[in-house]
Amino acid sequence: MKKTPHLKAFLKQYEDLLTSEEFESFDREVTRLLGYYSEVLGAYPPGAERGRKVHELINEQEALSSHIKTSCQRGCGACCHLEVEITKDDATILADSLAEGLSDGLGIDMAKLYQMSLRKRLDVAWEQGFIEANRCVFLGADNACRNYYNRPTVCRKHSVISAVDECEKKGGQPVPKLMPVAEIIMSAAVNLPNNEFGALAKMLQQTLEERALAKVQLSPLNI
Repeated sequence: MKKTPHLKAFLKQYEDLLTSEEFESFDREVTRLLGYYSEVLGAYPPGAERGRKVHELINEQEALSSHIKTSCQRGCGACCHLEVEITKDDATILADSLAEGLSDGLGIDMAKLYQMSLRKRLDVAWEQGFIEANRCVFLGADNACRNYYNRPTVCRKHSVISAVDECEKKGGQPVPKLMPVAEIIMSAAVNLPNNEFGALAKMLQQTLEERALAKVQLSPLNI
């Protein structure tokens, strides 16, 4: 079963610190939880409903760890200039939100979305960091998310406990807040059927194109 990079790092750290017997016991518990959340999420159909359930579970973990204070605040925006990866379910939710209209009544820059969708995974363009070309298409002029309620799973579980300037400066070393169960939930989600995982722009562009094609095929002229 695929695991998120943070979960892999967490397991590796424990493997180095624990005895073999202790780690085997710990690893079995992680495997059990992966199975549990896979079963919970597997009860939902692919798409927005399943994606919303993942969001609900991640939000619960965030609430349970609220005693760990983060430096993240509205208007930071640094992490919104990174290569954010989302699930197909997340892309469906984002596409739905565009069809319904964003809260500020504005759309997104579709030309920019398309250009960003052409980037390869780990494209060197992302190394430039905090620049206009890397801004998420949902990031407002005030550096706040214009689609916060519908934000993807990874945006919900990502926060840092280090100083804000570590996120903004090139070569900075931000320290993420680790929520192990949230990583297990995310890992379970990316292993679900019909829930591909990829860059936000690529996944959203693909979903919008699929919908446009389906609409054309259903047009009276094509029946």
